[in-house]
Amino acid sequence: MQENASDIAGREFLAFTLGSEEYGIDILKVQEIRGYEAVTRIANAPEFIKGVINLRGIIIPVVDMRIK
Repeated sequence: MQENASDIAGREFLAFTLGSEEYGIDILKVQEIRGYEAVTRIANAPEFIKGVINLRGIIIPVVDMRIK
């Protein structure tokens, strides 16, 4: 989806670095910002699956997108 400069002016973005690349996402698409916490490792998981975390009772996989 192509947007012109007048559409982007006044909007807020969350910027982050992944490896050596920088990314930005519309802040309205962000549900939550959390600090990194220890993950529970999973035996025999692929290298890009770092493990899982418990997020308010829901088990969430942690994926290393640099490897994936």
